[in-house]
Amino acid sequence: MIIGAMTATLIIDFIIALGTLVIALVVARKEDFSKALQYFTVQSNLFCAAVSLLAAVWALFTAEPGWLLIVKYSATCAVTVTFLTVFLYLGPRYKNWSFLLGSYNFWLHVFCPLLAIASLLLRGPVNLSFPVVFAGLAPVVVYGMLYLWKVILSPPEKQWDDLYGFKTNVKWALSMSAMFTFSFLVSLGLWALLRVA
Repeated sequence: MIIGAMTATLIIDFIIALGTLVIALVVARKEDFSKALQYFTVQSNLFCAAVSLLAAVWALFTAEPGWLLIVKYSATCAVTVTFLTVFLYLGPRYKNWSFLLGSYNFWLHVFCPLLAIASLLLRGPVNLSFPVVFAGLAPVVVYGMLYLWKVILSPPEKQWDDLYGFKTNVKWALSMSAMFTFSFLVSLGLWALLRVA
């Protein structure tokens, strides 16, 4: 990685971390933050912000270790899934673009994911081994299992709302399979891009 790219990733990672912290504080003041934490959007952005902060601070002192790049890749896959889900599923399904792209959702759904992708690709080219693709899938699988438990399997009085409509008009197993497949393809795509960046 050339010096300019290193500086750019450092700045972008700090912007991701600080911007997401500000958004989290705004959401916490306006809404029930525990309810907001039920959304993959919020979880993926917080994960990305935490990893970005760690990467930025690490870069101030020494070279980034391989494990941190893999975690950064995983967090970037998570927010990329968020970004693409908004445009390919939630937007067309609910047609509520003013909500999905308005206010702080613009940061969570668009700006942070695009910054994260830029930050990751500026680290390339990097030849990560193929099994790393599964690290990129991991956040969606973990959230999918949580969602399955809280939306489908929990007693009705303890269930979350079906935030993404995965059990409405379609079998939840089909929805989850489609989401895992989609997320794997996202992870595979970022893995391939990082190799040639």
